[in-house]
Amino acid sequence: MSSNKSLSQAGLVPPRDPSKNDIGWMSPRSLFLAAYMCSGLAGLIYEVSWTRLLTLHMGHSLAAASTVVAAFMGGLAAGSILAGRVAPRLTPTESLYTYIALEVAVGVIAIAVPYELTGLTPLLVWSYRNGSPGFLFATIRLASCLTLMFIPALALGATFPIAVRWFARPGEAGRGSGLLYAANSAGAAAGALGAGFVLIPAIGVRGTTFAGVAAGALAVFATLVVVRRAPGGLPSAASTATRSRNRVRSDPRSASNSVHARSLSRGPSWLAAAALGLSGFAALMYEIAWTRVLALVVGPTTYAFSATVAALIAGTACGSALGASVAGRTRRPAFGLSLALGLASIAAILGSSLVAAYVPRLIAQQLASSSGFNQSLPLHTLFAAALLLPAAACLGAAFPLAFELAGGDEASAVRHVSVVYAVNTVAAVGGSLVAGFVAIPAIGLQQTFLLASILLMIAGGVVAVCGLPPSRARATGLVPVACLLALLIWTPGWDRELLASGVYKYARYIDRDLDLESALKAGTLVYYREGAASTVSVKRLTGTLSLSVDGKVDASNGGDMLTQKTLAHLPLLLHSNPQHVCIIGLGSGVTLGSALAHPVSHADVVEISPEVVHASRYFAADNRRALDDPRTHLIVGDGRSHLLLTSQLYDVIVSEPSNPWMAGVATLFTREFFTAARRRLAPGGVICQWAHTYDITGADFRSIVATFLSVFPDATAWLAGDSDVLLVASTGPIDGMLANIARGWQRPGVAADLRAQSVLEPFEILSLFAAAPADLKRFSEGAIIQTDDRMALEFSGPRAVASRTSEDTAAALRGVADEQAVPAVIRRARDSATPAEWRNRGAMLLAASDYASAFDDYQRSLSRDVTDAASLDGLVRTAIASHREDRALALLESSARAHPQASPVLIALAKLLAAAGSSDRAIAAATAACRIVPVPPAALDELASILADIGDVERLEPVATTLQQVAGDRATTAYYMAAARFMRRDLAAARRLAGQAVAIDPSYAAAYNLAGAIEATLGDRPAARRAFETALRLNARDSATYVNLGLLEMSADNRHAAAGYFAEALSLDPKSPAARQGLAQARH
Repeated sequence: MSSNKSLSQAGLVPPRDPSKNDIGWMSPRSLFLAAYMCSGLAGLIYEVSWTRLLTLHMGHSLAAASTVVAAFMGGLAAGSILAGRVAPRLTPTESLYTYIALEVAVGVIAIAVPYELTGLTPLLVWSYRNGSPGFLFATIRLASCLTLMFIPALALGATFPIAVRWFARPGEAGRGSGLLYAANSAGAAAGALGAGFVLIPAIGVRGTTFAGVAAGALAVFATLVVVRRAPGGLPSAASTATRSRNRVRSDPRSASNSVHARSLSRGPSWLAAAALGLSGFAALMYEIAWTRVLALVVGPTTYAFSATVAALIAGTACGSALGASVAGRTRRPAFGLSLALGLASIAAILGSSLVAAYVPRLIAQQLASSSGFNQSLPLHTLFAAALLLPAAACLGAAFPLAFELAGGDEASAVRHVSVVYAVNTVAAVGGSLVAGFVAIPAIGLQQTFLLASILLMIAGGVVAVCGLPPSRARATGLVPVACLLALLIWTPGWDRELLASGVYKYARYIDRDLDLESALKAGTLVYYREGAASTVSVKRLTGTLSLSVDGKVDASNGGDMLTQKTLAHLPLLLHSNPQHVCIIGLGSGVTLGSALAHPVSHADVVEISPEVVHASRYFAADNRRALDDPRTHLIVGDGRSHLLLTSQLYDVIVSEPSNPWMAGVATLFTREFFTAARRRLAPGGVICQWAHTYDITGADFRSIVATFLSVFPDATAWLAGDSDVLLVASTGPIDGMLANIARGWQRPGVAADLRAQSVLEPFEILSLFAAAPADLKRFSEGAIIQTDDRMALEFSGPRAVASRTSEDTAAALRGVADEQAVPAVIRRARDSATPAEWRNRGAMLLAASDYASAFDDYQRSLSRDVTDAASLDGLVRTAIASHREDRALALLESSARAHPQASPVLIALAKLLAAAGSSDRAIAAATAACRIVPVPPAALDELASILADIGDVERLEPVATTLQQVAGDRATTAYYMAAARFMRRDLAAARRLAGQAVAIDPSYAAAYNLAGAIEATLGDRPAARRAFETALRLNARDSATYVNLGLLEMSADNRHAAAGYFAEALSLDPKSPAARQGLAQARH
């Protein structure tokens, strides 16, 4: 008795007699919990399946996804409210049969949803209005979602009050409701993992829906067993006997429980509803923001999203179970609820700070040593769960405590619980909309977390003030507030450079002996925007601008330029008179700009991300301000839904989405998408579909090809560089269109736009042809066809990225080509190509970073003219970049023996030997070139360059003197004379001579770099910085200039800036000793 008395004084309910515990193995209550867990499993599977189906037809834009979520959760709320009014009037047996009926109804409707969606598609087409839908389309889309999802969601929402009516005992609304909520959430967590990791990849969306139906059937079966086992339909023999709907209970134990229930310190029911409303609003803000952060940290894959949702729901389930235990014992649920919300607030801000600050570094270290998907995915999931669970558990614990706080007598308890649940659900819809449309775009992810934490703290404070005595309210409210304020003061700002670096993808490519973080953050972030659906950034690194989405580079004005331009020029050149063009994916805008170089009358460009549209402005010089062209019609929306819903016919369609391993992108590689594109092609129209050969298995790439062929059987493949494939097709064979390329070259502006990428003649475009239709059929034989129902690519793609696949898919594609199947126009162009054309092709591929193919082209050119200086220079550069120094050395040495008086060959040999570190042999080759009469200035330049690099001033001076005699009026002559004077520490003469070099050739970057070194030695830092920065503007690919700028910043004790310059130098030359040493000093 004394023990129970002390528990009572502490505000806890004395423990029940174990003999009265009716939640035992295979008891009716346990069976019903299992049934409700199956219901949660089925419900989450339905939600995932329906969301995928609806977004396939309505788009993957935030507006479309939000509409789906709002319709679903609105239905849950409405169902809860309606059932909350009906449930108190049901007998226990009737409540069980009602629950069964609801589960059966949901299963039947789930099977019908795909057919209903097909019937609504014409209405969506009518309202879309060719990409200018306005309010009408949004209204029709919402009405369609409500039509499809509201009724089944309403039935799902109604199951909770009905289940509570049977399961919760009088006076224990919190405990019973909490146990049900925990069981349902546990099932939902399993559903999130099962659907995202197993079911959809294995059996498709339709099969997954039937798996949900099966789970619902299990819930029905278990409930039928409960009906048979529970006497009179009651939860247990120990429960109160209910004889009619409205009869007052007469069992003594019931009276005892009722008296006890009235002794609880409850607040008004509105307090519980308000608290869970605020917490639901904040919780969904938290979920949306957390999902977005995890996309930056572990990658925007479907696995990352599924793991995040599962971790959140699992945490909620654990918290609900714990909260149910507490709710069943405490006399002051307001205290527990206030505490749970306060702790959730603290855990949310702490977890978000940890995931943004420390997890990227941990993942970088893990990826640098991991060998594949099976190692990286579990660890990444563990990271997510470990940091999500505390806040999710606290939010889960709030539910049963709020239900207990709402409580009420037997007649009102179920109604109060249903209202609290509905308010939480409706508020959650508001939280997701505010987070996606307002908070994240306006204030960013970190501040959105902060806002959610403040709302949770406010909710906890309201409960403490209104639900507790004043003394307890102050103590309960002040402690969490103080902790939150301390955390806010302590928490540093997020490292945007690290978050935008794509740590999940690029860490594995960094040399292990380099500083990972410095390498990832190398460059300057010129644009960073956390948008509603993705984070978009633009970085400048060694003179190249790159645009990234969630850390993955999607476009640049460097090596990607050939692909971006060819995507437009190839199909438009094939078409004899392209007027109407559609481009799926804006990116940098370069493809759009190249399309507008042709005399098109109208160009629709469909881009799903408003942030990408803003970021493309940084590429205005490269895309020629394409968005400002009056022929451009920008559609911010989903490209797939545009082609499905528009009635416009196009002469050319270009699809350049991101990689299909990113969540949602695989929908642009399915048979249904290609079918929609074909329907939108005008007669004789051409489609150009981008695909990639990097970070993809051969099976996945063949699947893309097979899927494209299933709709366009006359498709061809073109290789733009070594990693980008263009699948090109028309409504018929394209062989007859190939002659249009030469004719289209005469269109004003076309040749000029291509010349910037060293594409000088039609031959260069024709030479990109890789495979004919027959070749592609043979290449893709037996491959899986990607469909909307089974998008295997979305699930297999991330495995290839994480596994660092080494398959040479481009080589496999080239290898399958049958020369007899090559169109005659292509074959004639190859057979008649001149050495200059092969050299120009090599220059084109060198600019595209396809070093191996460029090396082969330079070899072809040299096989006919071994003395061509441009080809020799290209051969040396591509040999170094593709690690083919031995092959190049053998070729050059053989050529030098055959042509001992060919100075270009000797100069190229000297360059190659110097780059390989064979200084003596390089000097010998350059000296041999200098002995040729008359002495070539280029040979003297090369010898002087080698001697300057190794610091041999004794031999450099006579060479510089000879240069002055042979070609004294050149900038290079003044440069090497200045270099010799600088090495002799004759700074005045060196400064004068460097000035002469700059005056002769203002574009001579090396002269500015030398001038900067001279000024730095003289102590004039501003002048040195101006000179170095000018050198970088002229040549941003010289690692020595970055090293010099780093040393200059170190001399000013600006270590952060110095580290950035050293990191950029290492991105160009990872083995640079000066850059490595400088970075080590700057970081420590």
